[in-house]
Amino acid sequence: MTPRSTRILGKSLVVTAIAVVATFGLSFTARVALQMPIDWLSWVECALIPILIGLPVSAYIFNQSETIQDTCDKLEKSHTALKEAHDRLTFVTSHDQMTGLLSRGEFIARMDRRRDEGEYDTLLLIDPDHFSSVNDEHGHSKGDETLLRIAKALIYTTRPGDSIGRLGGEEFGVLLRDVRKERAITIAENIRRHIEGFPRIKGQQNGVKVTVSIGGAEISRDGDPQDVLRAAGRCLFDAKQRGRNRVSFDHQSFRSQGLVSEARSR
Repeated sequence: MTPRSTRILGKSLVVTAIAVVATFGLSFTARVALQMPIDWLSWVECALIPILIGLPVSAYIFNQSETIQDTCDKLEKSHTALKEAHDRLTFVTSHDQMTGLLSRGEFIARMDRRRDEGEYDTLLLIDPDHFSSVNDEHGHSKGDETLLRIAKALIYTTRPGDSIGRLGGEEFGVLLRDVRKERAITIAENIRRHIEGFPRIKGQQNGVKVTVSIGGAEISRDGDPQDVLRAAGRCLFDAKQRGRNRVSFDHQSFRSQGLVSEARSR
């Protein structure tokens, strides 16, 4: 006998026993009140009728109850599994697989948040220096190690409410929530110095020294994310042009946008 059958039988017997006792009490009380005789047939009726009717009916009801409960349990498990799958899918689509940081799309979506009047955020673009030479001279595994180190440094040097994303290739973004330019410069310098202090990554010949250039731009209440990205990108290019391993929040006009891509690849 299965545990389910045992539970159903046990509950049915309890209910039937209660029904037998209740039937005896009601029947005998009525007979005494009406001055009717209590014979052997009365005893048989009071015992058999509840058993013949109550036992199968209660067994059926408890069986249906168990079936409904099993169905509810399965539905709950399915709902939990579906929610977990949805959460995993949401995480995968909104985060970079290698670093675990926000994807470009999710990061830009967070840049485009509603701000109160007078409230400013600040965007930092962080790009490792000479990254292409790391891949070329030491292999892509060392390049990946470099990116992971930078990602961990950004998490360590920013606040829980800030957003960090990998915007593509070797470029990272940090959205400093409710931070103006003056304070953002200090935070950016802390990031730069923290990464500059990394031990060299062991390479094929000499160790790899990791440094980054950082460009920043404020985001006003009505700031367009793409315009802010372009402004920060020009500041990043300025930091590269002025020797790398530095922070820039000011830029000059450059001859062409192609110079930006060229500088970032160095």
